[in-house]
Amino acid sequence: MKTLTIDPAQVDLREMIDRGTKLHGHMGPFLVVGIRMGLHALSLLESSGYFGIHATSQAGSKTPLSCLNDGIQIGSGCTAGKGNLLIVNGGIPSATFTCAGKTLSIELRERVVNTFPGSDLIAKSEELAILPAKELFTWTLLPSD
Repeated sequence: MKTLTIDPAQVDLREMIDRGTKLHGHMGPFLVVGIRMGLHALSLLESSGYFGIHATSQAGSKTPLSCLNDGIQIGSGCTAGKGNLLIVNGGIPSATFTCAGKTLSIELRERVVNTFPGSDLIAKSEELAILPAKELFTWTLLPSD
């Protein structure tokens, strides 16, 4: 069986956002941020996605925050169906990724989240697609067990 891979350095982000929009049903800020979060995790953990990586999203199941979960699926290849994406009701835009004995925690900056209410969803999503990762997220690579 042939499996897919994701190379975060070579990925076409617009194509990923289009794929995410088709899965999710519309484009929105948390979807785009989730895609970026998943890709950032793959880059930092040197993972090719889909398999061998696990994610736990603290976004929960209440919209619009839960839209982050669909983005994480597109960006990292982790899915609830494969069992390598766990969604917990933390109510915060963050996720923890584990791969090859390394654990990475990524959280969306609060000042970024605070710009979402009242904004045009498409314009905000486009802005988030090009914002540097260091302006979007804080992250910590946790010691290996």
